[in-house]
Amino acid sequence: MKILKIFLILSSLFFVLNADDDKHKYKHSYKNLDYLDLNDSQVKAIKKALLDLKKDYKDFYEYKDEQEDILEDIIEADNFNEELYYKIIMDLRTKAAKLEVKRIKKIHEILDKKQKKEFADYLEEWKIE
Repeated sequence: MKILKIFLILSSLFFVLNADDDKHKYKHSYKNLDYLDLNDSQVKAIKKALLDLKKDYKDFYEYKDEQEDILEDIIEADNFNEELYYKIIMDLRTKAAKLEVKRIKKIHEILDKKQKKEFADYLEEWKIE
């Protein structure tokens, strides 16, 4: 399941970044960067940046799966351990936020001022869940 999530993220980005000249057909779709009108060097740079994060994503989703198993155990237990549950979900959110910041920073460094403004309009779609 973890590998499938990573594959889906990377493959969707691959298709987005390899779009043909039909890119103006749709203004925007989920995690699609066509609306930014990236030049070839920006496309290559973003591909490289996202591929560099591949291991981080893999590690995060493996960790997340392990922690979700613990959360399930907490819920199934006779006594709900509120403190442990809270600690785990906050840890997951912190790790996800750090990974999101890392990814957004890499993309931000590649975009020009106009593209950054457009990218900001769709930032919600780039959150890690």
